Amino acid sequence: MKRITAVLVTVIMVLSSAGIGFAETNTWNSTEYAGVEAAMNDTANYILENVPAPAIGSVGGEWSVIGLSASGYPVPKEYSDSYYNRVENSLKENQGILTQNKYTEYSRLIIAITAIGKDVANVGGYNLLEKLADFDNIKKQGINGPVYALIALDCHDYEIPKVAGITNVTTRQGLIDYILDQEVTNANGVKGGFNLSGGTVPDADITGMALQALSAYQENAVVASAIDRGIQALSTLENEDGTYSSWGVVTSESIVQVIVAKAALGIDAGRNIAGLLKYYEIGNGFEHVFGQGQNLLATEQSLYAMAAYKLNVTENRSIYNLNHVIINENDINRIHVILNGTELEFDQAPIITAGRTLVPMRAVFESLGAEVSWNDTLKEATGTLGNQSVILRIGSKTATVNGMTTALDVPAQIVSSRTLAPIRFVAESLDAVVDWDSVTRTVYIDKKD
Repeated sequence: MKRITAVLVTVIMVLSSAGIGFAETNTWNSTEYAGVEAAMNDTANYILENVPAPAIGSVGGEWSVIGLSASGYPVPKEYSDSYYNRVENSLKENQGILTQNKYTEYSRLIIAITAIGKDVANVGGYNLLEKLADFDNIKKQGINGPVYALIALDCHDYEIPKVAGITNVTTRQGLIDYILDQEVTNANGVKGGFNLSGGTVPDADITGMALQALSAYQENAVVASAIDRGIQALSTLENEDGTYSSWGVVTSESIVQVIVAKAALGIDAGRNIAGLLKYYEIGNGFEHVFGQGQNLLATEQSLYAMAAYKLNVTENRSIYNLNHVIINENDINRIHVILNGTELEFDQAPIITAGRTLVPMRAVFESLGAEVSWNDTLKEATGTLGNQSVILRIGSKTATVNGMTTALDVPAQIVSSRTLAPIRFVAESLDAVVDWDSVTRTVYIDKKD
């Protein structure tokens, strides 16, 4: 009864929020996705019941927190707060040191702490980002270290802090180059995919993880080619039922990493989701290997795979893109938008993507005096002010201004059911003057009547 009640609460929350503001609707509520939504909510509730006190760890820890946060399930604030308190206590007890060799521990923790809106630069007095500043330490795990370090740094566009005494300093390009250097070359000399320990055969798990990290750099031609080869390798490795094997055994976790990778790349993973759901038992989570019974790690990872799949369908973003998350009330990274001297308030925080500030389009257009309409079929938002019109399509790097096609550096995207668009483009298209203060992270817009 408790589980049924929790699922009903979720349904009520979804229905009640569907018409708020400028909600870019999608097909997620159709019958096609009903089974995934039901399984995701049931699994989220299962984790809340069976991981009541998450703490630092690869099982019963960060993956639970990340999955619950991304799923949209109603997680009590006390759940996240108590997890954060345990993290603080663990760091203090261990003087900020979690490991000597497995630096994915820090990366995973950075993602989880970010997901719940806490400051990773000050957790119990420790700056977790400093742990990723030494490239030699990150590489101790092989490809896993750079993969998750890149994901962690990119999850909120974090800067790599300067730490005294480090001779081999981590850079994003260094992480990318390291990952690319690990690409598998098969016996016929053909490159494609990644594995954990070298050799000539790619592995679904590691290939999926590597593609997740590289997904944010698709505009780089070298990265894009490696991604294409990785997708081809995954296609070759895929079983007829959408499942994957690792080291000769078909596991749910292997499917998970492929789903998350495809979602990050905007590739439909419905066939793989169907394969994953074969491991699901209502009210009892997911199995690691079919027929062997419930497994907590498999359940945690399956939750965040389903959440990643949903985010791709509904918002066209990666589960690890957390730029929309406001870090604490006094977030030093918070972006301010001031129009004619008045700061604008948003129900979805502005984000920075590829060096461009994106803000909720409706809020800015209406503040500038324009009317806004939404075409759900075309996924287009239109702003109209007098005889001026601006049309942006989700995911497109072109827009239409007064009937003329204009190139965009960054396309409009949907985050938390809001259309986010490049602020400079939006404002200047309506004859406003835009300025950016990088010190205070403030966008100034001057619009004359």
